[in-house]
Amino acid sequence: MATNRRWVVLSILFAAPALAAAQTKWPQFMPALERGVSEGSMSAVLPNDIVVETPGADVSSERAKWSGKWSGWACRSRKCDTKLVVEKVSNDGAFIIYAFASESVKPFTVRLQARFVGEELQATLEGGARVAYRMRDEGDLEFLWWKGGQSAAGVLSKVQ
Repeated sequence: MATNRRWVVLSILFAAPALAAAQTKWPQFMPALERGVSEGSMSAVLPNDIVVETPGADVSSERAKWSGKWSGWACRSRKCDTKLVVEKVSNDGAFIIYAFASESVKPFTVRLQARFVGEELQATLEGGARVAYRMRDEGDLEFLWWKGGQSAAGVLSKVQ
């Protein structure tokens, strides 16, 4: 009996991360957002040591197309600058660099481990903020950042 309970507990513990992952609730206005550049006065800065690895043969074409550098805008009136670098991608997730800047948020850059949840690439920043990306049919990325009741949305295009 104790062995069965232990397996139930272990099953719940190992399943918990999978249960916590869910598709993002994207704002309805997302499809109306157009690609472009940030119109803010601050620029997101990427580190000098970026290495984008070519996806391995075991990585599906749907995941491999995420590899590379992306740049775009977020926030109202396109006032925030944001960049994404997918340095290494697998079928399950990616190692990314997330960069962001605006007049109210000083430029910051962080390396994160992200994971695919359905067709989205998601990561959690230190402090609990979350970012999610999803690819449009034409290849641009929709971007969403949120923490509590605050959020920022935008569009990024591949630059490399």
